[in-house]
Amino acid sequence: MAHISGKAGHVYGGALLIEDCEDVWVAGTAASTISVVTGKVGTNAVRDTTTTLGAAALMMTEIIAPGTMAAYDGAYFWFRSSVTAAAGDIALLLDDTALCATPIEVLSLPALTAATWKQCFIRFADPTLLTAIISVGFRQVTDLADGTFDVDDVEALAELDGMKSWTLDYTADTLETTDFGSAGVKDYIIGGSGWSGAFEGLKDGAPLGIGSEVYVTLGESSTASQNWIGKVIITAAHPNTSSDGIVGYSYDFQGTGQLETPSA
Repeated sequence: MAHISGKAGHVYGGALLIEDCEDVWVAGTAASTISVVTGKVGTNAVRDTTTTLGAAALMMTEIIAPGTMAAYDGAYFWFRSSVTAAAGDIALLLDDTALCATPIEVLSLPALTAATWKQCFIRFADPTLLTAIISVGFRQVTDLADGTFDVDDVEALAELDGMKSWTLDYTADTLETTDFGSAGVKDYIIGGSGWSGAFEGLKDGAPLGIGSEVYVTLGESSTASQNWIGKVIITAAHPNTSSDGIVGYSYDFQGTGQLETPSA
């Protein structure tokens, strides 16, 4: 396996809500039926139930409050498909015209495992074009046959400027189950898992607030399949400086909820 240079790593946070997915969107075609189901964030997620939708077809779309995303670097959201999908089979759309008629950004989703929620982060191709976005949507690029497709909590994330390194500890508890039948050899089962870590870099703007909850994408490289994605609570900030150096910051965090791991 080829080694990966850490010079292309990154830390993203600072979320801007694009769509909370608490109510129904607009069907892209008559082949889609839109509803809401229990979501991952808040109460609901938006569901598109498709019937012979076909390839290159708009699945669902929604008008959003006009706004700029030019200061942000990528889109974060939860997505679930009832069928297995390869990378690029579905795309996220952002548009400055209604109902994603002529999308400015067409962002390919990663591979999806059937019936499994996945946290996705996809970098924008050109954030400078995203100055007046009024609609968000999803397109079925490849014909996936009939299925259900759920989306929740669409956000824009900005790279935390000045960051130069990060560390992550992803652990699982072990619970002892040794009894008389173990014949003197200890037995264990897996308990709960958890994750925490830190990132550090140079001061570039106001520090993150202690106790704040932020979405983070910890990138090993610029490849979408090499990200660790989740929500964290900032537990400590460590500013540092010296007479002959540059002001720096390091942050400790505690992960909360599901951690999305790299697929490559």
